[in-house]
Amino acid sequence: MTAKWVGDFITPGGIYDAHIRLNGYPYLEGKERFMHTSMCEDVCKNKTVKDIKSVDASTVTIQDLEVLLETTTYHGFPVVANSQLNIVIGYVSRNDLVRALRCAREKHIDLVNASRVYFTDMVRSNAGGGPISVSFGKFINHDPICIEPKTPVAHTIDMFTKLGLSQVLITHRGKLRGIITRKDVLRHIDYLRSTCKGHSIF
Repeated sequence: MTAKWVGDFITPGGIYDAHIRLNGYPYLEGKERFMHTSMCEDVCKNKTVKDIKSVDASTVTIQDLEVLLETTTYHGFPVVANSQLNIVIGYVSRNDLVRALRCAREKHIDLVNASRVYFTDMVRSNAGGGPISVSFGKFINHDPICIEPKTPVAHTIDMFTKLGLSQVLITHRGKLRGIITRKDVLRHIDYLRSTCKGHSIF
């Protein structure tokens, strides 16, 4: 306890808060109310939809998903009906995707890289020949939490802290516009602290 008191005196916010910040852990406190008027679109203004790694449900194959996992470190991926319209139909976590691929490989000995993956409970028949198809419908969250670009950051912080979310999707009329993580919000807060000196954001 003495160490904590000394740490709190030396480091504003506490030594444990400083440790969290130095290590980049996505930690948000709910003790203080965020007062700035910035919107969610401000948090991800430097990102485009093309920067987001999403899953195109209209064309995705086993190989596409395995390559996606091998080449990224994201904790999950939005699932869109197709990459042209970007209508969000769900969200799949990295862990669930790994589990789904492992189960598919173990269950279907005739599964190949070109096998189509469907994020519904039904798969299309391959009566005309070709590789078998598999369903990952039970591994996807069909109702991910989505917010509008004009949603206040203060409301988003409340969602993160009260609901225990790690990310939220930004959509407009069902179309994917971005994704915000806890780290994105923390970076935005740090940016505001450095540029809004003399103005309180909490």
